[in-house]
Order: sequence, then structure tokens, then C-alpha cells
Amino acid sequence: MLSLHEMRVDAFERAKDAGANIALVIEHDITRNLEFYSLSLQNVADRLADPEVRRLSEHVQRMVLFDGRIQAQDLGAMLVTDREGHVILDSKVAPPRKLNFSDRDYFLRQAETDNMGVYISKPFEARTGLGLAIALSLRLNDADGKFAGVVSGGLRVRYFDRLFSGVTLGKNGSIALLYADGTLATRRPALESAAAAAKRSAHLGLFANTTGGTYLDASVRDGVERLYTYRRIGNYPLFVAVGTATDDIYDNWKARAWWIGVLVVLFNVVTLAMAYLFAQHLERRIEEQRRHAELAATDALTGLANRRALDERLDAEWRRAARERQPLSVLMIDVDHFKAYNDQYGHPDGDVALQAVARCIQANLRRPGDLAARYGGEEFCVVLPGSDLGSANVVAETIRHAIQALDIPHARSDAAVLTVSIGAASGTPASGEQRTATLTKAADAQLYRAKTSGRNRTVA
Repeated sequence: MLSLHEMRVDAFERAKDAGANIALVIEHDITRNLEFYSLSLQNVADRLADPEVRRLSEHVQRMVLFDGRIQAQDLGAMLVTDREGHVILDSKVAPPRKLNFSDRDYFLRQAETDNMGVYISKPFEARTGLGLAIALSLRLNDADGKFAGVVSGGLRVRYFDRLFSGVTLGKNGSIALLYADGTLATRRPALESAAAAAKRSAHLGLFANTTGGTYLDASVRDGVERLYTYRRIGNYPLFVAVGTATDDIYDNWKARAWWIGVLVVLFNVVTLAMAYLFAQHLERRIEEQRRHAELAATDALTGLANRRALDERLDAEWRRAARERQPLSVLMIDVDHFKAYNDQYGHPDGDVALQAVARCIQANLRRPGDLAARYGGEEFCVVLPGSDLGSANVVAETIRHAIQALDIPHARSDAAVLTVSIGAASGTPASGEQRTATLTKAADAQLYRAKTSGRNRTVA
């Protein structure tokens, strides 16, 4: 039987672990969303840096800059302002609303500071009808490197409130989102007065110098003593603080000491179970989203990228090659006499052969940026960013020899084994040119030459 002191210490440690688990889960969720939104802002800024994009009409600019993938119930419009703070592009409304944000801190800080990166504002009442929100902003520069405006987006504070509402910490517990300077962004439960919300903790030094930790203190906002577990939100100047009131931890221990052992165990089981279930729920949701994304981009038979993923990747690499003036190469690969193979060995064996060919193609792509995809039927496509025609030809021949070396029997082939024909094409896209089909058609034409020249060869 544990002593009362040991029980008290044990209750404290269990509450500390539970708070740490909850803080970790919440931190991961918020970090993921902020990073996604930050990447969206950076994408807009990168595209606006292209003079060709700036010369486009407003309608076309909106199509290029705002691709519609950042639609969520708590995200506001993405806005682009000029150096005076006037909105010139609006992801949700065209023409843009007549708004000016030159007085907002997320505009002023970007105007005053070079290379700040993504800035997160303090909460404010949005003029766009978003309600109480915070803004993420990124500086835009002109061709001379001078301030040209900002791209920004709002995030409702109620997103954090809803996230916090899924956690139970006892009747006196609290969860708060704070800035590194101690400013309160939001808190559950909400405080009754603005004066209480404006008070700052004496532990601000902890926030400034660490990424996470634990401390015991009476809140400067409501006077309740709590065990606080805090974590920094990614690389952002934000912290989540999970507070478990000491009265909640020791309530029954104070009333009936001889019940404390049972109560500590129950408290531990319930709290950890809640944290575990909450974490499991979030992990399942993340894993499900990841699986859905993979399935949507993967060919079911071969495990390679499907046609949709190929088109998206080829379009992205085409734009990047045009922007960086780098070559882009494409290989079109076709299994020789595959209809005859199916007739000879049956479709199940044909599927197995295609899977072996797909694995061989993937195994012979050495660079992380290279992509292998199933183009359709027995035809495959390989995208080689940054490769000229000579390099592409080397990769093609490596793949062709590797597939022949598999020694898959093919009685109706001149080589007596399964072989492939490959067409290769390469080019350096011009800036603003959007004809990715030109490259695939060129590679397909070379594939046709390879097949009409006797098959089992590469034509570049």
C-alpha cells in the first residue's frame, strides 16, 4: 500500500503525463494546419514573383494563384494587397472587395522587415466577415527587392476553440493558445473579462527559451492553481498550454485519504484513456486521409502513379522547368507483343508480368524527383526532371536491359523473353508555355519508331 505522500506524488505525475499527451496531440494538429496554410501562401508568393503571372488578367491570375485546395470551414479568403494595403486579388470574390489592411500588424510587420517569412498576427475582428480571427501573412517584393505588398489569409479563432472542446480536463481545467510574448489568443473555458485575458504569466521566460515543459502556478487570469504543460506549435511563435487544476488532481484525496489510491488509479485510467482515444482518433483520421490521397494517385495493379497523378506531376515539372530554364525528359515504355503474351499465358499471368515490369522500372530510377507511372494498358511513362536527352537515353537503356534481364518467358517474342520498346524525348519549355502534351507526343512518336524498327530498343 502506497503512503499518502506517494499517492499524492503519483497523482501529480499521472496528471502531468496526461497533460503532456493532450498537448502533444493538439500541437500536432495545429502545426499541420498552419504549415499547410503557410505553404499555400508561399505558393502564391512564388507564382506572383513570375512576371508572366503578373501580366495575366485578374481572372486568369485567380485561377493560377488560388487552386481551390484550401477550402475549409474556418479558413478565410486568401488576399493579395499592394504596397499601400489595398486588396488587389481575392481568392473568393472577383472583383476583389474594396478593403485596405495597411493598419493591420501583419501588413506593417512585413512592410518593415525583409525576409521575415510567415508572420502570425494577434487575434482581431476580421473585416471580411470571418469573425474573430488570426492572419498569416507573407511579404511580396517587386523585381528590385522592394516591398510590394503581402499575401495573407485568415483563420477563425473558433477552429482552436472547437479543437479544445474535444478534451475534458476536469471542472477547473483549461486549455489555452498563447503567443511567445504571453499574449492570450484563445482559452477554454473563456474568460469573463478582457482585463483578465490581458494579464500575462510570470513564466514568459519559459515560452521564449524552450519548446515545451511543465510548471505549477496559480493562474494570473482566474487565480486557479494548475499544473500546466505547454508545447511550442512547430516553428511558430505560438504555444498550447494544458492546465489541470490541482483541486481536480487532489480533490478526493483531500476529502478521504484512504480512497486516494483508488481515485488516483481511476483518474489516471480515465485521463490517459481520453488522451489515448483522442490521439488515436486524430491518427486514424490522418492515416485515412493519407491512404485516400495515395489511392487517388496510385495505379491499383502496378503500384505506380496513375494517369491522373502523372498529368499533375508533368504539369508541375513543366512549369518548374520553364521557370528555371532546365531540361525535362519523358520516356514512353511499351511491353512488346503483350497481347500475344496474354493470349499465350492468360490475363492473370499478364498482370503478374506487368507488376514485375513496373517494379523493375521503379527500381532503376535513382533520383528522388523521377516519377514512374502507368500510362494505360501495357504502356508506362517516366518523367525525368532536369535530364537532357543524353541522360534520358542512359536511363531508358538501363530500364530496357533490366527488364530483359528478368527473363520472363515469352514464347511468341523474337527474344523468347519479355522485352520493352522505349521512346525518349527531351526539351526545355519556354516561360509561360503550357503544352505538356507536346513532350509526351514526341516521346510517343519515338516509341512508335522503336516498335516499327523491330522492337526491344530505345529511340531518342
